[in-house]
Amino acid sequence: MGERGVLLDRNEEELSARIERLRRELLEAARHRSLSDNRVIELSQRLDTVVLLAQKKKLERTDGGHL
Repeated sequence: MGERGVLLDRNEEELSARIERLRRELLEAARHRSLSDNRVIELSQRLDTVVLLAQKKKLERTDGGHL
């Protein structure tokens, strides 16, 4: 694997770690607040954004970006 592959792996690992952090934050917030609470909604939206980014990057890597 070349340098680019190592960077892609690191980026994917960072995204995975970020997803896991946001997921834990969201679960904790949802335990203590209403699901319609602004903080819960904000965390959910942030998590959605990061998950979509991770999926896009994975698709680009495995499919060359072709849909």
